[in-house]
Amino acid sequence: MLTALMVLMVVLSNSAGDVLLTRGMKQTGDVSAVKRRRIPATIGRIAGNPNCLLGVACLALSFFSFLTVLSWANLSFVVPATAIVYAVTVLGARFVLKEQIDPMRWAGTFLVCLGVALVCLPDDPRFSHALLLKPVRMILGALTAASACYYLVSIVAAEKFFGRRPDLYPMVNGGPAPVSAARRGVSILIPLCGADSRAYDNYASVCRQDYPEFEIVFGVPDPEDSAVAVVARLQADFPKIPIRLVISAEEIGPNPKVNNLNNMLPQAGHEILLMVDSDIRVEPGFLRAISDELPPEGGLVTCLYRAGEAPGTPSKLEAVGISSEFAPGVLVAQMAGGRSFAFGAAIAVTKKTLETAGGFKAIAPYLADDYMLGHLVQKAGLPVRLSGCIVETILSRLTLGGFIRHQIKWARGIRACAPWGHAGSVIIYGTALSFLYFIASGFSGIGLSIFAGVGALRLGAAWIIGVRRLGDKIVRHNLLLVPLRDFLGLFIWSAALVGRRVEWRGRVFQLEKGGRMKPYKEKRKTGGKDGSARGAQQGVTLSSLNNGQAAPD
Repeated sequence: MLTALMVLMVVLSNSAGDVLLTRGMKQTGDVSAVKRRRIPATIGRIAGNPNCLLGVACLALSFFSFLTVLSWANLSFVVPATAIVYAVTVLGARFVLKEQIDPMRWAGTFLVCLGVALVCLPDDPRFSHALLLKPVRMILGALTAASACYYLVSIVAAEKFFGRRPDLYPMVNGGPAPVSAARRGVSILIPLCGADSRAYDNYASVCRQDYPEFEIVFGVPDPEDSAVAVVARLQADFPKIPIRLVISAEEIGPNPKVNNLNNMLPQAGHEILLMVDSDIRVEPGFLRAISDELPPEGGLVTCLYRAGEAPGTPSKLEAVGISSEFAPGVLVAQMAGGRSFAFGAAIAVTKKTLETAGGFKAIAPYLADDYMLGHLVQKAGLPVRLSGCIVETILSRLTLGGFIRHQIKWARGIRACAPWGHAGSVIIYGTALSFLYFIASGFSGIGLSIFAGVGALRLGAAWIIGVRRLGDKIVRHNLLLVPLRDFLGLFIWSAALVGRRVEWRGRVFQLEKGGRMKPYKEKRKTGGKDGSARGAQQGVTLSSLNNGQAAPD
């Protein structure tokens, strides 16, 4: 333990010294062009600069700490252990000195640091209290190394994806929208079940699209749903936009969202369908951009999303996971050529493509309906594309228990659809894995170095992908929630390995092989969010309203 503390002293004092000296010299100015007669005055300014003085003191402390630890520890251990100073110094340069760090420099720095540390895994017995846990250490060490590699690959994948032609992706890079030869009409389908947080603002953002011809079709299963009043207000405020409301509880499968979409489909008058979740908010150019990315021959286009609002810490934990956990995984899969996915936040598809994939009936038995739709479209030989557009999800206030239940539900859904994919996703939680390795190594210095290195790399990847590329302000201001999210994520991943029950809007389902689900039992609750259960008990009711006037069936 004393060795680990001394190594930590070397690392922190060395990094602090480098950062402070750099700041002091920046304040002094460029000394390369100082004339000979001005050298004494320049030396005086450097000697009198508080940052330079403190930096020299820190480097002196680091030097004597290094000599001290060498007096009893092996050089082959001390030098690799202190190599973590490279990562800490780069973090200081980024967040204290505000330097712009190139992604390849991030990758190279952390890869060298972690690589040197991993060379020392067969450490001296004097510095390990966990020799009996060697198999566990080896497994955790391998998983931790895989996590570090994954973070580096995710950074490369993000840079590769967002570095494409900026003129094609106005929502990401702020460039001009592409000019299409002909604008095709679009029917926007928004399934509702209770009014979400900031519901009116979300729906209104869809109404404000800079697009020549589009309509919006809302759907609810219950005429008493709290979202009905919001749609009525929307119809009054946007009289020039064709807005329809379909009320129907007809079911084609156990998935309530897909049932809703299927009931709305007959009211969609255009060939292009854009399915948008009710908690999504978009910019005025979104429809124009995503419709231009939809291939003329058919196929599917989906897009990434970030959290726009997240009240409360549990909601912020969910928001941080979207940009630092979910998005990197998508980008890595995109770079590897895996495009059999779609995300419910926004999916653009033609009616012909939907029919070719089997229609809504083909995905109604599944919990992960969006994933299955992308899979079936690709299976049909049609292209599935990831758009450069980024939309925002407006999260409601969650309790910690609600957050964990929600995450376990989707983790179990992933395990049911892609068991090997779920098993491999454990490497996402590198902070937690490296901490477990630190414990299994008997709190050794090398374990501490690996934990610090992987933790720093995790934060760097979250910043580059979430903040720099996705523009996520919640991650920017809550970056330190990322390690906590990793620990909770590993717990959720483990909990999803067992059990097949999931709860969705007050109803309980049982997952079967392949991701299919069937009702387990009914939970009768009151309130708008349980409208789907109440509507199902009332039988089939179809009401289609077009800005207050009846529309044909």
